[in-house]
Amino acid sequence: MGKQEVLAADGRRREDVALITGRAHYVDDIRLPEGRPAPLHMAVVRSIYAHAKLGQIDVEAARALPGVVGAFTGEELVRDMPILEPVPMPGLKKPQRRPMALQRVRYVGDPVAVVLAESPALAADARDLVDISYEPLPVVSDPEEALAPGAPLLYEEFGSNIAVQTHASGGDIEAAFAQAEHTTRFRVVNQRIAPNSLEPRGCLFDFDPATGELTAWLSSQSIYRARDTLAHFLHIAREKIHVYNAEVGGGFGSKAGFVGEELVAAALAVRYGRPVKWIESRSENLQAQTQGRGQINYIEAAFQGDGCLLGLRVRTVADLGAFLAAITAMVPHGTAYLLSGPYRVQAIDVQMVGVYTNKVATAPYRGAGRPEAAYILERTLDRIAHILKLDPAEVRQRNFIAANDFPHRTVMGMSYESGNYQAGLERLLTLADYTGWRTKQREQRSQGESKHLLGIGLATFIENSGGSMGPIRPGIPQEAATVRIRPDGTILVQSGVASNGQGHFTAFAQIVAKELNVPMSHVEVQMNDASLPAFGIGTFGSRTTQTSGSAVLLAAQAVREKALQVAARTLEVSPQDLVLEDGQVMVQGVPARVLSLGELARMVEAQPELIEHETPNPVNGVPIEGLAAWRDFVSPESTFSSGAHLAVVEIDTETGEVKLEAYVAVDDCGRVLNEFLAEAQVHGGVAQGIGQALYEETLYDQEGQFLTSTFMDYAMPFARGIPEIQAAFVETPSPRNPLGVKGVGEGGTIGAPPAVVNAVLDALEPLGIQNIDMPIKPERVWSLIQSAYQGALQETDPVLPSVFQAEVKASNEAPEFG
Repeated sequence: MGKQEVLAADGRRREDVALITGRAHYVDDIRLPEGRPAPLHMAVVRSIYAHAKLGQIDVEAARALPGVVGAFTGEELVRDMPILEPVPMPGLKKPQRRPMALQRVRYVGDPVAVVLAESPALAADARDLVDISYEPLPVVSDPEEALAPGAPLLYEEFGSNIAVQTHASGGDIEAAFAQAEHTTRFRVVNQRIAPNSLEPRGCLFDFDPATGELTAWLSSQSIYRARDTLAHFLHIAREKIHVYNAEVGGGFGSKAGFVGEELVAAALAVRYGRPVKWIESRSENLQAQTQGRGQINYIEAAFQGDGCLLGLRVRTVADLGAFLAAITAMVPHGTAYLLSGPYRVQAIDVQMVGVYTNKVATAPYRGAGRPEAAYILERTLDRIAHILKLDPAEVRQRNFIAANDFPHRTVMGMSYESGNYQAGLERLLTLADYTGWRTKQREQRSQGESKHLLGIGLATFIENSGGSMGPIRPGIPQEAATVRIRPDGTILVQSGVASNGQGHFTAFAQIVAKELNVPMSHVEVQMNDASLPAFGIGTFGSRTTQTSGSAVLLAAQAVREKALQVAARTLEVSPQDLVLEDGQVMVQGVPARVLSLGELARMVEAQPELIEHETPNPVNGVPIEGLAAWRDFVSPESTFSSGAHLAVVEIDTETGEVKLEAYVAVDDCGRVLNEFLAEAQVHGGVAQGIGQALYEETLYDQEGQFLTSTFMDYAMPFARGIPEIQAAFVETPSPRNPLGVKGVGEGGTIGAPPAVVNAVLDALEPLGIQNIDMPIKPERVWSLIQSAYQGALQETDPVLPSVFQAEVKASNEAPEFG
């Protein structure tokens, strides 16, 4: 068995034992050290109106309930807290949002008051006793209606419901349309969906008045950001805040930052000097956690008779909700820069208007702008194929950026470092037996009208990840890690990652084991602790292995060099004459002259002058002592993964039910370090992408009432709705990090929605059906089929909202998150 095979076999997920044996600890499982009082439990009183002025809030009955410690309005708790600031954008109209509602509520679920009690049940009972007087106001829940003259305003001071307008373009769009042989126009919707992690939000805070120290246990994607946010809002020195990540039952972007309730719980822990716990219920999570997507796109494409795409005009209405989380407005803005996908496109022109509505805010959800871009583009490519009666695979092949064209800069200014899109698609077509499926489809159609319709859908896409998050500041890391050789010869890896179950413990152990040539069982990995000699800005955007993993690799290389230097001095040879194998350093060709890594670590402990000491790390000033190394890493530019996915569906014309017969995914995430972990990421992403395509949607009525507040109303895919997913990889290593890796965590949510929708439209093509919006529910399919049978099917030309008639200055600045 070769070395790579040993690593693969030895590299199965080490995280899983505690999870599958029930020994893992989520936030609600945390037990405080002996001597600390039992935690108080916080319950949140939420608005029952989508838009209203707050009148009197009577909390006296709640306070009088035995076992209740306190009940508070927003005015009492957050009036003097800082504003929740979003990432700045030119022209962005920012409301004065605090962690709780003040004077006015703007969505159903807006936090209005909180109660603290000795048990969760008492807190829930007390919550029901809070009496609130509301003065209802007009509501707008549809983003396009929010743009209409005379629409109810969420913020009168802004004069409209427009939060931001942006215009991004590249190339000569007028020339592209002037020379085009064909054009097409249509409208697609990327519906709002809920992140629905297995574990809703949760937090436990313990403040010690004697020391002034706050300890936090969170379900988070960014523990260092959480620490800094707590310091800012509570006016506590950062070094007095200790943040730990418990096990995290999924985040998908929604746990990257606080939007309110956690800050209130922390403030109450400080006020009472007692631990305070808040565990969100599932209905609260559906109602008040940030949601994803929420885009309406008007598309106009210019193309030639051979299927080559020349130009793309896109006008986007983004439903931002009632307030701005950190990068709410950045997500739809970022979609514009990814609209080249894996294709050569001469010109792109995109206008986006972000709109306030009486709903909970949107924020990043697995993919965050990338799925929306791919959906626009892949629906366009299939429509071109349909109009020209060409095979969709052939249209994509004709438009691909050539493999010898890298590095490649797109018309929108994005820099693709490496890729081979043709190879990915060719492998997909072979693995999926594309020719066989097309033959089966032709045979079925040749038999005349059938109860079942077969459809094959493709999606080829790119995914950007791993670039710098904002400006690179000298001395301030974005990702950092320490690797230490311990006196017993084992290796300790300390990383700033807030792991959410992706397999980082396994991946980082594998990286270090390979670099130091020791068994993986000799490597311990620590993370999820903001006091470690490490740093990380967050686990999101498919960036962690390429950024944090690179920091781990660099630290391992550095400590390896230190070990060799000490051994060379001791053995009186040149470092170049030494080899490191199985935890020992030996002189090449002289196996008797050997020192173990443990011996070298003990030498350095006894004689620190044997190695050059590193300066204290810039995050917390803690010196790096012993046989250890701290290294940080940031890539100034993103890496660009790619993928080619295929879905096969069968539609029952009598019921409208869509059954997925097959799904095949070929992804290029650069060098694949651990195929088990990479394949798991593809499977999870595809399952969520199928969920969006076929099942999931958050719905509000005209009064802003939330209609999908339980899993009885919000559909999620069951296991039987997900076919066996065949995953494979091609590898084009990235030169932008020392591991050569690219992101893989979001490819499934990018590729699956257009692949599934294109398959459904391919099945319905003989009936003349050209458009359908997600989620593709049976009643929607059935209605279209009936209209087609009755000859009543017609596709109207989409009418652009008048807001796009105004001139908005174009910007070619790519969004900071990508």
